[in-house]
Amino acid sequence: MTSTSSPSLFATPGSTDDGLVDGIRAQDDQAWEQFVERYSPLIYVWCRTCDLQAEDALDVSQQVFGSVHRSISTFSHRPEGGGSFRGWLFVITRNAIRNHLQRTLRGPRAQGGSSIQLRLLAEPESLDEASLSAATLSADGRSDPQTPLQAALDAARGDFDDRTWQCFRLIALEGHTAAEVAEQFGMKPSAVRQAKYRVTRRLRLDLGRFV
Repeated sequence: MTSTSSPSLFATPGSTDDGLVDGIRAQDDQAWEQFVERYSPLIYVWCRTCDLQAEDALDVSQQVFGSVHRSISTFSHRPEGGGSFRGWLFVITRNAIRNHLQRTLRGPRAQGGSSIQLRLLAEPESLDEASLSAATLSADGRSDPQTPLQAALDAARGDFDDRTWQCFRLIALEGHTAAEVAEQFGMKPSAVRQAKYRVTRRLRLDLGRFV
Protein backbone atom coordinates (compact mmCIF):
# COMPACT_ATOMS: atom_id res chain seq x y z
CA MET A 1 0.00 0.00 0.00
CA THR A 2 1.48 3.28 -1.07
CA SER A 3 1.70 6.14 1.40
CA THR A 4 0.88 8.72 -1.23
CA SER A 5 -2.38 10.44 -0.37
CA SER A 6 -5.24 10.86 -2.76
CA PRO A 7 -5.19 14.43 -4.14
CA SER A 8 -8.95 14.74 -3.70
CA LEU A 9 -8.64 13.78 -0.04
CA PHE A 10 -6.26 16.64 0.65
CA ALA A 11 -7.96 19.14 -1.66
CA THR A 12 -10.73 20.12 0.74
CA PRO A 13 -9.68 19.38 4.33
CA GLY A 14 -12.51 19.92 6.76
CA SER A 15 -15.18 19.88 4.04
CA THR A 16 -16.82 16.84 5.64
CA ASP A 17 -17.28 18.61 8.98
CA ASP A 18 -20.72 20.08 8.28
CA GLY A 19 -22.47 17.39 10.31
CA LEU A 20 -20.03 17.85 13.16
CA VAL A 21 -20.60 21.60 13.17
CA ASP A 22 -24.36 21.10 13.19
CA GLY A 23 -24.03 18.71 16.11
CA ILE A 24 -21.93 21.13 18.14
CA ARG A 25 -24.41 23.90 17.43
CA ALA A 26 -27.18 21.63 18.65
CA GLN A 27 -25.16 20.99 21.84
CA ASP A 28 -24.92 17.31 21.04
CA ASP A 29 -22.49 15.72 23.50
CA GLN A 30 -21.44 13.00 21.06
CA ALA A 31 -20.60 15.57 18.39
CA TRP A 32 -18.55 17.55 20.89
CA GLU A 33 -16.64 14.43 21.98
CA GLN A 34 -15.98 13.61 18.32
CA PHE A 35 -14.69 17.14 17.73
CA VAL A 36 -12.32 16.95 20.71
CA GLU A 37 -11.07 13.50 19.70
CA ARG A 38 -10.52 14.51 16.08
CA TYR A 39 -8.97 17.95 16.54
CA SER A 40 -7.26 18.06 19.94
CA PRO A 41 -4.06 16.38 18.60
CA LEU A 42 -3.90 18.90 15.75
CA ILE A 43 -4.47 21.89 18.04
CA TYR A 44 -1.75 20.57 20.33
CA VAL A 45 0.62 20.17 17.37
CA TRP A 46 -0.02 23.76 16.28
CA CYS A 47 0.71 24.99 19.81
CA ARG A 48 3.90 22.98 20.15
CA THR A 49 5.09 24.03 16.70
CA CYS A 50 4.84 27.60 17.99
CA ASP A 51 7.27 26.52 20.73
CA LEU A 52 4.79 26.49 23.59
CA GLN A 53 5.73 24.27 26.49
CA ALA A 54 3.62 21.12 26.92
CA GLU A 55 1.65 22.53 29.87
CA ASP A 56 1.02 25.82 28.08
CA ALA A 57 -0.05 23.96 24.94
CA LEU A 58 -2.65 22.07 26.94
CA ASP A 59 -3.89 25.29 28.56
CA VAL A 60 -4.19 27.02 25.19
CA SER A 61 -5.98 23.98 23.77
CA GLN A 62 -8.60 24.28 26.51
CA GLN A 63 -9.01 27.97 25.67
CA VAL A 64 -9.55 27.02 22.02
CA PHE A 65 -12.24 24.52 23.00
CA GLY A 66 -13.97 27.24 25.03
CA SER A 67 -13.82 29.67 22.12
CA VAL A 68 -15.26 27.10 19.73
CA HIS A 69 -18.09 26.35 22.14
CA ARG A 70 -18.92 30.03 22.50
CA SER A 71 -18.57 31.05 18.86
CA ILE A 72 -19.60 28.03 16.80
CA SER A 73 -22.74 29.88 15.73
CA THR A 74 -20.56 32.41 13.88
CA PHE A 75 -18.91 29.79 11.67
CA SER A 76 -20.10 29.78 8.08
CA HIS A 77 -18.67 27.38 5.53
CA ARG A 78 -18.01 29.34 2.35
CA PRO A 79 -16.48 27.11 -0.33
CA GLU A 80 -16.17 29.99 -2.76
CA GLY A 81 -14.03 31.86 -0.25
CA GLY A 82 -11.90 28.93 0.78
CA GLY A 83 -13.58 28.86 4.18
CA SER A 84 -13.45 25.58 6.09
CA PHE A 85 -14.04 24.50 9.65
CA ARG A 86 -10.38 23.53 9.97
CA GLY A 87 -9.29 26.95 8.67
CA TRP A 88 -11.66 28.68 11.09
CA LEU A 89 -10.30 26.53 13.91
CA PHE A 90 -6.73 27.42 12.94
CA VAL A 91 -7.47 31.15 13.21
CA ILE A 92 -8.99 30.63 16.67
CA THR A 93 -5.94 28.63 17.72
CA ARG A 94 -3.51 31.18 16.29
CA ASN A 95 -5.30 33.97 18.17
CA ALA A 96 -5.24 31.96 21.40
CA ILE A 97 -1.51 31.27 21.03
CA ARG A 98 -0.85 34.94 20.29
CA ASN A 99 -2.87 36.04 23.34
CA HIS A 100 -0.86 33.64 25.47
CA LEU A 101 2.41 35.00 24.10
CA GLN A 102 1.30 38.59 24.67
CA ARG A 103 0.72 37.75 28.32
CA THR A 104 3.96 35.85 28.82
CA LEU A 105 6.48 37.60 26.56
CA ARG A 106 5.63 41.22 27.21
CA GLY A 107 5.82 43.35 30.29
CA PRO A 108 8.54 44.13 32.84
CA ARG A 109 9.41 40.45 33.34
CA ALA A 110 9.03 39.38 29.76
CA GLN A 111 11.56 37.03 28.22
CA GLY A 112 12.45 36.79 24.56
CA GLY A 113 10.56 34.24 22.51
CA SER A 114 11.61 32.06 19.62
CA SER A 115 11.62 33.34 16.04
CA ILE A 116 8.24 31.81 15.27
CA GLN A 117 6.75 33.33 18.43
CA LEU A 118 8.10 36.79 17.62
CA ARG A 119 6.75 36.46 14.08
CA LEU A 120 3.34 35.51 15.46
CA LEU A 121 3.35 38.58 17.69
CA ALA A 122 4.52 40.97 14.98
CA GLU A 123 2.72 39.64 11.91
CA PRO A 124 0.11 37.04 12.93
CA GLU A 125 -1.52 36.91 9.50
CA SER A 126 1.77 35.91 7.89
CA LEU A 127 1.65 32.65 9.84
CA ASP A 128 -1.03 30.67 8.05
CA GLU A 129 -2.03 27.05 8.44
CA ALA A 130 -0.01 25.91 5.44
CA SER A 131 3.25 27.37 6.73
CA LEU A 132 2.69 26.05 10.24
CA SER A 133 1.82 22.57 9.00
CA ALA A 134 4.88 22.57 6.74
CA ALA A 135 7.02 23.39 9.75
CA THR A 136 5.50 20.50 11.66
CA LEU A 137 5.53 17.54 9.32
CA SER A 138 6.69 16.79 5.82
CA ALA A 139 4.46 14.98 3.35
CA ASP A 140 5.58 11.50 4.45
CA GLY A 141 4.87 12.18 8.12
CA ARG A 142 8.50 12.75 9.10
CA SER A 143 9.43 15.76 11.19
CA ASP A 144 12.43 17.83 12.11
CA PRO A 145 13.40 16.50 15.56
CA GLN A 146 13.97 19.88 17.18
CA THR A 147 11.05 19.99 19.62
CA PRO A 148 9.82 17.42 22.16
CA LEU A 149 6.67 16.74 20.18
CA GLN A 150 8.60 16.24 16.96
CA ALA A 151 11.05 13.97 18.76
CA ALA A 152 8.12 11.91 20.06
CA LEU A 153 6.61 11.68 16.57
CA ASP A 154 9.90 10.51 15.10
CA ALA A 155 10.45 7.99 17.88
CA ALA A 156 6.97 6.53 17.41
CA ARG A 157 7.06 6.49 13.60
CA GLY A 158 9.40 3.54 13.29
CA ASP A 159 7.31 1.31 15.56
CA PHE A 160 4.24 1.27 13.33
CA ASP A 161 3.60 -0.03 9.85
CA ASP A 162 3.03 2.58 7.17
CA ARG A 163 -0.73 2.13 6.94
CA THR A 164 -1.22 2.49 10.71
CA TRP A 165 0.87 5.67 10.72
CA GLN A 166 -0.98 7.11 7.74
CA CYS A 167 -4.32 6.44 9.45
CA PHE A 168 -3.10 8.42 12.48
CA ARG A 169 -1.65 11.21 10.36
CA LEU A 170 -4.71 11.68 8.16
CA ILE A 171 -7.15 11.75 11.09
CA ALA A 172 -5.16 13.42 13.87
CA LEU A 173 -3.00 15.83 11.89
CA GLU A 174 -4.95 16.39 8.68
CA GLY A 175 -8.47 16.42 10.16
CA HIS A 176 -10.05 13.80 7.89
CA THR A 177 -12.71 11.35 8.98
CA ALA A 178 -12.30 7.65 9.64
CA ALA A 179 -14.73 6.95 6.80
CA GLU A 180 -12.60 8.89 4.30
CA VAL A 181 -9.41 7.14 5.35
CA ALA A 182 -11.13 3.75 5.38
CA GLU A 183 -12.24 4.27 1.79
CA GLN A 184 -8.73 5.26 0.72
CA PHE A 185 -7.05 2.22 2.28
CA GLY A 186 -9.83 -0.34 1.84
CA MET A 187 -10.35 -0.72 5.60
CA LYS A 188 -13.29 -0.62 7.97
CA PRO A 189 -13.74 2.73 9.78
CA SER A 190 -13.46 0.92 13.12
CA ALA A 191 -10.05 -0.44 12.08
CA VAL A 192 -8.92 3.05 11.08
CA ARG A 193 -9.99 4.48 14.44
CA GLN A 194 -8.16 1.66 16.23
CA ALA A 195 -4.99 2.37 14.26
CA LYS A 196 -5.20 6.06 15.15
CA TYR A 197 -5.80 5.17 18.81
CA ARG A 198 -2.71 2.92 18.92
CA VAL A 199 -0.43 5.73 17.76
CA THR A 200 -2.10 8.33 19.99
CA ARG A 201 -1.71 6.09 23.03
CA ARG A 202 1.98 5.62 22.25
CA LEU A 203 2.52 9.37 21.86
CA ARG A 204 0.87 10.07 25.19
CA LEU A 205 3.32 7.69 26.83
CA ASP A 206 6.33 9.06 24.97
CA LEU A 207 5.58 12.71 25.62
CA GLY A 208 6.17 12.03 29.28
CA ARG A 209 9.80 11.26 28.36
CA PHE A 210 10.34 14.19 26.04
CA VAL A 211 8.71 17.08 27.93
